[in-house]
Amino acid sequence: MECHLVELIVDGMPVQAPAGTSILAAVLRTGGEIPHFCYHPKLRVVGSCRMCQVEVQGTPKLVISCATPVAEGMEVFTASERVKKARNAVLEFLLLNHPLDCPVCDKGGECPLQNYTLKFGPGESRFIEPKIHRIKHQPIGPFIIFDAERCILCTRCVRFCQDVTGTSELGVFGRGDRSEIGLFPGQSLDNRYSGNVIDLCPVGALTSRDYRFQARPWDLVKQVPSICGLCSAGCNITVDVRHKEQGQQILRIRPRVNNEVNGYWICDEGRFEFHFAEDPGRISKPLIRRDGELLPVSWDEAIGRIADDLARILREKGAEAIGVIVSARLTNEEAFLVRQLFGERLGISNMDHRVRRSQEPGGDMPEDHLLRRTDKYPNSVGMRTLGLLPRAQGMGTREMLHAATEGRLAALLVFGEDLVTALSGELAVAESLKKLELLVAHDLFLTATAKLAHVVLPGLSFYEKEGTFTNFAGRVQRLQPALEPFGHAISLAEILQRLACQLELPLVEGNAEAVWNEIAQSVSAYAGVTYESIGDLGTPLADTPVAR
Repeated sequence: MECHLVELIVDGMPVQAPAGTSILAAVLRTGGEIPHFCYHPKLRVVGSCRMCQVEVQGTPKLVISCATPVAEGMEVFTASERVKKARNAVLEFLLLNHPLDCPVCDKGGECPLQNYTLKFGPGESRFIEPKIHRIKHQPIGPFIIFDAERCILCTRCVRFCQDVTGTSELGVFGRGDRSEIGLFPGQSLDNRYSGNVIDLCPVGALTSRDYRFQARPWDLVKQVPSICGLCSAGCNITVDVRHKEQGQQILRIRPRVNNEVNGYWICDEGRFEFHFAEDPGRISKPLIRRDGELLPVSWDEAIGRIADDLARILREKGAEAIGVIVSARLTNEEAFLVRQLFGERLGISNMDHRVRRSQEPGGDMPEDHLLRRTDKYPNSVGMRTLGLLPRAQGMGTREMLHAATEGRLAALLVFGEDLVTALSGELAVAESLKKLELLVAHDLFLTATAKLAHVVLPGLSFYEKEGTFTNFAGRVQRLQPALEPFGHAISLAEILQRLACQLELPLVEGNAEAVWNEIAQSVSAYAGVTYESIGDLGTPLADTPVAR
């Protein structure tokens, strides 16, 4: 059904907008500016801040543009003298009791109140009476600090908790200039999306306990557009990086607007659970087991050991004695190289990515009415699409572990999974792994599985990778590296390429884009898809397992 467009005149320029659109939304769609505080495109309109007032020809009073729908032939003035005077007055009232603490406020440098005051506000204050002092730096949840003195009562946070999460922890209490945002009795702002109120707050009233006093916007040397890798939703994020004592460090994660995936929101796990990437306990060098101990070695020695043992086991017992278990945390490009080397070049049929029940068909479901998914892997659909599954007569994850127990499996290569932790509740995993002649673990940390391995290879987090994930809906999206590789870690692509070289086998060379181009040529679901067509917001696929 086509949407009827109406044409109006804004400051002498014709503007088209769908019928029912507000004047504010219509102007913002064109890239124009009308200052506003309480309006947000994904929250219900309340028109409380009065900052977005405009003049409409033929209307005796100024109107609030957020709540006034466009009409055919309407003539709007966004910068008339009446409008300028009204904006100036609104800002003067908002600043009556607002503290002048911009130098120490986390919002400083990216604060709409600060920007509007400089652009539209009074040059000086006429207020000489004592300011009303309110509570400061009050923890109101596990991730949020509230400074009531800075609050301008836009109620964005209240409406978010009422209408978006449905948890209703916050309300407005008191009357007049004593009105204040607060928690309902017995409540804490601890819903799974609470961090979004930080982005929604147009001042520094709601700030992150994690990011508080860590940086200013101009300290952030990189703002990297990427994808969250903590579940199958594939939420779009911006990774803010700053130079600190140990080099470049992630300081915060923010949602990146993509109306096809996560809209304006991300969950608290995706926002705050990034410190593992910079944990000093990560594996920084390859390790080889000697005399019962895992000792650091060079990459050449580690890859050479794997190549020698694989060649021996292939020669003595055949490909059916080797298994490969691949985490769905790997990118499509990494998974393709794993499939090409082990499946196509070495003829290994025992290959699987399914470790958790949520990865089985029908196992990935919404956890709530917003974004969170039960499958905590970002690329399970990509794994299925690329065929990282047992081939003819091949064994799946649990079958491989049974085969190891019975001595039918001699070698197992595990990429990014801790099988002991994941499956010990249903299988005697550690006992199975101890019977292998070769166990290779590729991971970030020395997990329970890695501690049993003969060779341990350090991996990269998704904050350090370039490549693509395919989310639960079959949408291919690009992630980009925000950090340099930890320690002496190298990319999995380079590891596999060097291993193939040792085994004298051909493998796709080049960077992630070169591998993707090979995928696009050889996997029908990705045919014709390029990095350019994926862009910053991803591209949906019609022919994926989830679509079928």
